[in-house]
This record gives sequence, structure tokens and C-alpha cells, in this order.
Amino acid sequence: MLVFSVTLTAKPDAAQALIELAAMLAPLSRAEPGCIRYDFLQSPHTPNKFVFFELWKSRADLDAHYQTPHFKTLAAQLPALIEGEADAVSYETEGPIPGF
Repeated sequence: MLVFSVTLTAKPDAAQALIELAAMLAPLSRAEPGCIRYDFLQSPHTPNKFVFFELWKSRADLDAHYQTPHFKTLAAQLPALIEGEADAVSYETEGPIPGF
């Protein structure tokens, strides 16, 4: 399983546009065969800070996600909506550790 997250900061006037873009992307991504979980989260303390939190069956499934039309739409529009660079982190895991 691949745990993947991307943290980003929306430009001051772009938070709503980013939310709408994610609302289009999330259900389509969740429907992909390799997707286990796909969430888009907004910080309650810093409203222009967002996180994509994703679980994929494998790295190959995430790579396939990058080839979908809905992801390509996000990739094309995202640079105009965010400040700086997105911070991506991924972890390969066999799954949850029992008892945690």
C-alpha cells in the first residue's frame, strides 16, 4: 500500500477555486481501481492551507492516476491557484500495524 499526501497553500483569492477543483477530482479519483482512500482537507486554523491525503494499492496505481484526464486537469490548473511549491510525501507500507 502507498500512503501519499500533498500539502499546499492556496493564493489568498484562490481557495474557493481550489476547493471546487478538488470537488471535481475527488469522486473520480475514488472510483479508480487502485484507490483505497482519497481525501481533500482544509486546515481549520489556516484556511488557505490544504492537504490531499491518499491511499493507493501500489505506486503503479498512483502512477496510473497521474495519466487520467481528471488529474491532468488538476495539474494544469494548480500552479495558478497555489503559492510556492506543493509538498509531497509518500510512504510504502504493508498496512496498519495491529494495536496502533
